[in-house]
Amino acid sequence: MTQGSNKVYRKGLPFSAEVAPLLAAMPLLEEYREPLLRLQGAWDSLALLGQMSGAATDMADTRTAFEALTGRLLDSLARRQLRHAVGHLQGRSQVAIDILVRNLFERTADVGFLASDGPLRTLLQADAAGEVDASDVQALRQRFAAYVAKYSVYDQVVLLAADGRRLAALDESSCAAVVDDPRLQEALEPGRAFVEVHGPTGLLGGRGGLIYAAAVSGLASGEGGDGTAGGARGLLCLSFKLEDEMLGLFRALCAGVPRSVLVLKDAQGRVLLTSDPWQIPLGAPLANAGEAQGWRLDFAGRDYLACESAASGYEGYFGPGWRAQMLQPLQHAFADAPPERQGDRARDLDTRELFDDELRSIPVEARRIQRELSRSLWNGKLKSRAHSQPHAQPGARTGEGGAAAPGGNAFAVTLLNEVERTGDQLRQVFERAIAQLEDGALDAVFDGAGFRAELAISIVNRNLYERANDCRWWALDARLQGALAAGDAASAESVLASIHALYTVYSLLLVFDNAGRVVAVSDPGQAHHVGRSLQGDWVSGALGLRDAGQYVVSSHAPCGLYGEDGHAPCLVYAAGVPHPDGAAMAGGIAIVFDGAPQFRAMLRAALPDHAGAAALLVTRAGEVVASSDARWSPGDRLPLPLPALTALPADQHVTGELEFDGRVHAYGLAMSGGYREYRRLTPPDANDLAALVVLPLGERLAAGESAGAGAMPAAFTPTAPAGAKTVDVASFLVDHQWLGLPAMQVVAALERQRITAWPTAPAAVRGMLGFEGRMLPVLDLGQLLFHRPCGDEAALMVCQTGAGQRLVLAVQQLGQVFVAGAEQLQPSPTRPGWAAQAQVHLLKGQGPQMLTLLDGDDLWRLVNGVVEAQTPALTVD
Repeated sequence: MTQGSNKVYRKGLPFSAEVAPLLAAMPLLEEYREPLLRLQGAWDSLALLGQMSGAATDMADTRTAFEALTGRLLDSLARRQLRHAVGHLQGRSQVAIDILVRNLFERTADVGFLASDGPLRTLLQADAAGEVDASDVQALRQRFAAYVAKYSVYDQVVLLAADGRRLAALDESSCAAVVDDPRLQEALEPGRAFVEVHGPTGLLGGRGGLIYAAAVSGLASGEGGDGTAGGARGLLCLSFKLEDEMLGLFRALCAGVPRSVLVLKDAQGRVLLTSDPWQIPLGAPLANAGEAQGWRLDFAGRDYLACESAASGYEGYFGPGWRAQMLQPLQHAFADAPPERQGDRARDLDTRELFDDELRSIPVEARRIQRELSRSLWNGKLKSRAHSQPHAQPGARTGEGGAAAPGGNAFAVTLLNEVERTGDQLRQVFERAIAQLEDGALDAVFDGAGFRAELAISIVNRNLYERANDCRWWALDARLQGALAAGDAASAESVLASIHALYTVYSLLLVFDNAGRVVAVSDPGQAHHVGRSLQGDWVSGALGLRDAGQYVVSSHAPCGLYGEDGHAPCLVYAAGVPHPDGAAMAGGIAIVFDGAPQFRAMLRAALPDHAGAAALLVTRAGEVVASSDARWSPGDRLPLPLPALTALPADQHVTGELEFDGRVHAYGLAMSGGYREYRRLTPPDANDLAALVVLPLGERLAAGESAGAGAMPAAFTPTAPAGAKTVDVASFLVDHQWLGLPAMQVVAALERQRITAWPTAPAAVRGMLGFEGRMLPVLDLGQLLFHRPCGDEAALMVCQTGAGQRLVLAVQQLGQVFVAGAEQLQPSPTRPGWAAQAQVHLLKGQGPQMLTLLDGDDLWRLVNGVVEAQTPALTVD
């Protein structure tokens, strides 16, 4: 049965339609539903006893209010759990597909570069002339092996003739002699830079793979290797190790999400790859599950919570149209988070920004209900105690208390106390639930900071892996080798420009001779670098290399090659360029990574949708390499205290708190551990990179301040000795201190009412309030006694003197109405400005608590004195 359009009743309580089908899988919900319903059952019994005895106040409105609040709390708890669970899955599925697309973007550039390699074009021309020699094929296979040795993401490289014949292959044993695949042939169409094909292929002996293919043009007769097209045409095919890449990524993303499964789906929804084939097998058709379906998916008779993500795109490339989907069995989706946490969680924070208005209103409403209940019970107790002392005078002095209440009134007071205790237990359950929601939200922020930091450094690692490989790939280009050996700057510049057009993440590519002098650059606009002698450890390091499989990288520092003035910090990767005869190095190639925008884009891609979130890339030595936020610039020293930075092991992350800009932030710090063979198992170094993600939590609260409505203090309830002379005390809280009046001097606690302003009255007098046909002055005890007003949430109570004058007191909170022993009262020094005859006593409670017992006559004289001192023409009547 539904209520309106978006509420569904479950076990007598209303829930949002999105969470109603999932309630059975939420054990935390049952943990709070049971005690709340049990306490409401006890409430009903107490209400019945009150009606039978005629002693209790009417509790129907309060019961209804608590019942409505119970529904709101449990629904909010369920929706918050769903939001957290969906956030875990959605974030990881998005990361999976976006990292894949970034990876595949590099493959589209690789196939374009390698398709222009001179030896491939030469072999195509030889094939067209019928002059292919076995040694030529073997040499090309070795060249393929040299490329793949630097890029371990490929497991097959094949050169095909236009008719599909295999001309050369890295692994000939798994490649068919003729590969007849119309999908690959599309790469020969005019204007097609590449094609990507997934599925079984003759290139891999019939097994499935992800292939990138690009057209290769042979050299026409008389061409000199300058890259112009002509003559025979063929296809270069690269097989990307998709399964190898994705299963490692799946394992990392599924860690910490119990029993979860990550899958890669094609455009038709079929599973291409799965992290757990026992749960979700390959080839299975898997429907989408999103918000419209309540995130729930039924597969093979098992219910899952599921989220699916499409690629966000990178440099305008969106991949093959695949999607990533993450699933978690429903029975595990809402299990409690593991108790262990890295880093301390903030407790003394104003975290209101983390919670929506509805959630923040629940504890406020619970306290409002409790205040109204306290007021009603307060009045009931005053009435019962007044009935128990029929001969007492209204202005009875402290120490003149009467005998204990007769049986009927004792029952009424006991019943009222039990009602109050039950209401307080309901409030405590609400507060525990809210506290758990707040803890869960804080945990999610800290976990999110750690996860996003790991994601950021993972993206950076993968990106720099490509940079380290690119410089070594391009060093193998025969055109570059020949041009550098011959000092042919024009040819070298043409090759560098064609490569740079494919790889847009660089600011500049250049080659230099064995003296470190720049021979050619990829950008004519930076031709002023030609002829310049390069300086730096990376230059001498590159010229000292004797192995084409090695490279060097600069520290993140200015080198004169980056930025408007050439002095911005950057990373430069360099490798030696072999001489065509293989005897020595002809010079070197350097690639200047366009780190400012590229790193910033990587960091922003890792950030969650969290207001004020920022990410930084820093060195172990504390230098800022990049930032998503303008507060930190490359080259700055990290201004935040991070002791973990220097000692954090590779591939590890920590979370914790940072305080800056007047706010406390959760942070996640993840140290680079490399990727594949790039910087794996290297000893710690000052230039190691780490990702830092900071998420604002809120301002630090002052001591004793609370982020929410504040915990209600324990009631002041001393125990009167048996048989002792007693006094009835009505207690209340002012400025977090316990005060009281003799109960016979208190007439009633009032519902919140409009106070009429009294413009000329002193600050301690709020105004006038109508009660039983008379206008009474309202005295703010907080302002009067402690110069701190009780605030807009103040409770109002009417007291009276022995002569019958009445006064309304504004206090912080009502306490208990209790019986104390008269001998427990001790005289207390009067406050400045009080009359000499003021009767002020101290009453010791259980433990260290003390209560100051005031007197209504003294308050009356005091308020008149204050009014007369500041407004002589007025008196309070």
